[in-house]
Amino acid sequence: MKAFLQDSTSRFIVDQRARSPGGERDPMTDCGVTGVMISRSSYQGYKKVVVTSYYAYQQPDGDLQRTQYYAGSISERSEQSNLVSLQKVLLQHLRKAIDVRRHYNRLRSQGVHPQKPLSHDDVPADIRAMPVTIPEHIDVAEILDSYMATPWKPRVRTTGGDPELLAARLQQHDLTHPHKLVYLNGFSLRFRKRHCEGQTLYLPKEIYRARGEWRIRLFHADGIFTDSVTDDECQGSIEESLRQAWLYLISEIRQSSAYSEVQNFRPARNPLLETGIRAVNLLIFFASGAGKRQPRWRVSLGMVQDEGGERMRRTLIRTWTLSTVTDEKLSEALRHGAAMSAYRYHLINAGIPPEEVVLKKDSSIPDEFWPDSPPCPITVDDLHYFVEQSDSEYRGRADRHSHGARVAPSQS
Repeated sequence: MKAFLQDSTSRFIVDQRARSPGGERDPMTDCGVTGVMISRSSYQGYKKVVVTSYYAYQQPDGDLQRTQYYAGSISERSEQSNLVSLQKVLLQHLRKAIDVRRHYNRLRSQGVHPQKPLSHDDVPADIRAMPVTIPEHIDVAEILDSYMATPWKPRVRTTGGDPELLAARLQQHDLTHPHKLVYLNGFSLRFRKRHCEGQTLYLPKEIYRARGEWRIRLFHADGIFTDSVTDDECQGSIEESLRQAWLYLISEIRQSSAYSEVQNFRPARNPLLETGIRAVNLLIFFASGAGKRQPRWRVSLGMVQDEGGERMRRTLIRTWTLSTVTDEKLSEALRHGAAMSAYRYHLINAGIPPEEVVLKKDSSIPDEFWPDSPPCPITVDDLHYFVEQSDSEYRGRADRHSHGARVAPSQS
């Protein structure tokens, strides 16, 4: 055995060579568990204490991906002003982070890496039952008081630097032609190809077609601006009403302020179905029917939620057939979706991990989160117009296909 090991290098020495020296531990944020970090951070001008666990998982190609498990955070803007409650939340975050790190350490002791990103749901029951001793010096109030947030000032962006010159150029632009992405007064204008009543146009999401009119919707720092220009106001000309709506939008952008904070907002693919509610979407689809069910158009309102471990689920709020939905039902469902979204992100901003606040459609929501009306009203006539245009576009593609043309999938 001695002869066999004489010229070999011990695993301990190899590990020592590969290991970085690391940094000096900060007693105020040192929880005593290697790989679990309490970090001081700043987010858009205010302080935020974040708890994470570091680990690596093996990707399908065999490479290791170093990452971290986000256990939760505590913000100085948290509406939980009770320091006892904040301290309790911090300890809960630490418990979860330590559980995940212990699970990772066990896998490594078995000579394997996780095969996917870890979540607290992956932690075995026996590890969750293990005692955790958090040092008494870990105090959320002292951590928040120990540093200053990095000053943050939003930058109003305009392509080319001269908003007046850019606005004048955009007003002369023909929307039947493509245009590259531009920023005007902090607002981004991304021109996408749209098919509107037989015309091919390149429109920003702030302008969209409804029955007999062009609508304008601008999300700005003070709320949502909405208005419309009808064809009747322009002697029945769809082209002239579009031009007037475009001039109207440029004027409104010049006198509005863009969001001062980065918005995690994913707009609807078709602006006509825009709810204006974070993570809440409205879908219209054709159900072919099964058994005795008749084929019909259906309408579905739902909210996409993070269940942890990179799992997303769409929670159904309401569903109808197109023939049975009414303006009142649609408006009330949108109010419900707005309340669910506002309440969920209120809890997340208070430091509760997203996977712990997965709401259901019958979850109890406090009255203060219910708006008086939907942020972006949608009418039943809008839904019918959407279906009519979808049918028209489908028939047009079918006609082109029958003449030998290759047709791309619908972009509605």
